Amino acid sequence: MANVNINPNERVDDLNRNGYLLIQDPEKFCFGVDAVFLAGFAKMKQGEIALDMCTGTGVIPILMEAKTQGERFVGVEIQEASAEMAQRSVQLNSLEDKISIRQGDIKELDKMYRLGSFDVVTCNPPYMPNGGGILNDYTPKAVARHEILCTLEDVI
Repeated sequence: MANVNINPNERVDDLNRNGYLLIQDPEKFCFGVDAVFLAGFAKMKQGEIALDMCTGTGVIPILMEAKTQGERFVGVEIQEASAEMAQRSVQLNSLEDKISIRQGDIKELDKMYRLGSFDVVTCNPPYMPNGGGILNDYTPKAVARHEILCTLEDVI
């Protein structure tokens, strides 16, 4: 494991797969069982390249790297702090040759990557429409759970 800075309030969680660890901040957003199920459900063949939209702290690309024979994994996350945390988790696990994290808006993917760049696409999008459910007080949690910066239609 590489030496990586862990910020105050962050914790390092064991993913129980290949000894991989994930940096998370409980004050922002931490992955749930749905991300684990998605990573387990997604299938990749040897040599394929995957894109994980709304990657958060990068749990899905890291778990998919551990369980598939995919060649490369790309995570795109709109929230800068989450993308930066995901990148540090990639570094912590010495996976820079397999996983890259990019901070950006999935609505701009056509400007970031050319059509046909990925064989597999995963996404664990915000579940609640903006204005639906109880909106979290802390903005990063609200963005992760509610359609504030992207909608289901944007994902599709």
